[in-house]
Amino acid sequence: MSQTPSVGRIVLVTVEPTTNNGADVAPALITRVWSDSMISVQVFRDGASGGQAATSIPLFADRAAIDAARAERDSAALPHQLITTFMAAYWPPRI
Repeated sequence: MSQTPSVGRIVLVTVEPTTNNGADVAPALITRVWSDSMISVQVFRDGASGGQAATSIPLFADRAAIDAARAERDSAALPHQLITTFMAAYWPPRI
């Protein structure tokens, strides 16, 4: 992992687009660090719904790593086991 998580840092979290005004990613504030690859966050969706706590979600280096992990998980799952949203966090790209 290229960065070390700590409380108060901002990450991006994958979310269900229908709950986020069509976007599949939302900003989140780290509220607890379990390990370098597992965190809890407060997610801020686009809309009036306010924040949402998400606990013990995996943290990846970037969006490509999340997409690869989701593809691997989905390829091993039976059809009835597929989950539409794979909630995970990643570091925002540096501009």
